Amino acid sequence: MKTYYIESLGCAKNLVDSEVFAYILESAGYTPAEDSEHAELILVNSCAFLQSALAEFDQVLCSFIELKHDSLKTLVVSGCVMNRAAEEFQELFPEVDAWIGLKDFDALKTFLHQENTVRNDRSPLQETSYAYLRISDGCQNYCSYCTIPSIRGELKSVPIEQLVEEARNLIARGALEIILIAQDSCQYGLDLYGKRALPELIEAIHALEGYKWLRILYLHPDHFQIEWLELFKRLPKLLPYFELPIQHSEDRILKLMNRKKGRKELTELFTTILREIPEAVLRTTLITGFPSETEAEHQALLSFIEEIPFLALGCFCYSPEPGTPAYDMDAQIDEELAEQRQNEILGLHNKLLEARLGALVGKPMEVLIEEELDRDSEDESITDYIGRTWFQAPDIDGQVIVRAGHLIPGQFALLEIEDVIDSDLFASEKDI
Repeated sequence: MKTYYIESLGCAKNLVDSEVFAYILESAGYTPAEDSEHAELILVNSCAFLQSALAEFDQVLCSFIELKHDSLKTLVVSGCVMNRAAEEFQELFPEVDAWIGLKDFDALKTFLHQENTVRNDRSPLQETSYAYLRISDGCQNYCSYCTIPSIRGELKSVPIEQLVEEARNLIARGALEIILIAQDSCQYGLDLYGKRALPELIEAIHALEGYKWLRILYLHPDHFQIEWLELFKRLPKLLPYFELPIQHSEDRILKLMNRKKGRKELTELFTTILREIPEAVLRTTLITGFPSETEAEHQALLSFIEEIPFLALGCFCYSPEPGTPAYDMDAQIDEELAEQRQNEILGLHNKLLEARLGALVGKPMEVLIEEELDRDSEDESITDYIGRTWFQAPDIDGQVIVRAGHLIPGQFALLEIEDVIDSDLFASEKDI
């Protein structure tokens, strides 16, 4: 029996491609291996967004090359590296049997001697209660620090009817949460329909039955439309979870980043969302140490975090990427200083988060149970579980640790929040 293993690096958008590759491999007679050491074929779907991602890819590939001297017969590479550093890695790793272009599913079929008529469906790489639905690929924002347009190309939206069919299939496979993803979800449909068609897509996906939560990620703040808030008020499955990655708060830095909204406009956007939808949760991402960022601008960013109640926040040090405009900017910031500023931002947010999440203690909360852990050694009637509540997106936010009697993964349970540690909630069964 032929076995395969896929190492999917990078973001959830890459995971979608990996699941298509998995479907093609299974259509060619391969079955999933327990792990990489038991696979005859390994496919590495690479990320090349940052220099750190290229370093990770290099490390992963080295470990799989070692398996080539043992049980591994075939090693295949695909993903973003093919549009950024393919020649360099091809020279370094001649042991790789096939280098498949980014999203070139037909090339994998050809390598496997398979007919190109095999459809590009998806085989989930892990059993989860959620599924990602990539609504578009590519980007035309050209942020000055970002390599995405040169790697993934211009915006290319997937037609609504095709996305509805894919979502229907994901729900049939057990997805209780559908998560819409893209490089910039707000721009969905501009290339296909000549307008931002995210509202029409949301309506169509929301109309499907058999699932409970609909979440949208990667809402670019420059393109988010206030009139869309009506959808979040009217559609019960559409979670009022607003991930709006601003990267910074100060006008000069934002202009250098090629972002359009400044501090005043961003403040107005967030305050409007919270005024219109008081239960809304805000999430953002920030970059510290962008070229020429001053201490005053860093302090102003800290004050912005205190002003806007972000429940979730990611913060990353600026990474100088060759080929981007920011790479050639003057006054590059020392890496150590960028890390110091990152730590200050994360420290402040963690302090604020403790109070914001602490307000939930003693309150009932609906939790989606996702995983069963070990039984209590002293009381076998009690089991620990891991779950999520509606404002916790998979992998990027916290989770809920649950102590309860008998719950089932995939079940929604009404539980009482007992404690908070960092971004994680602790809950148990109570008389609610």
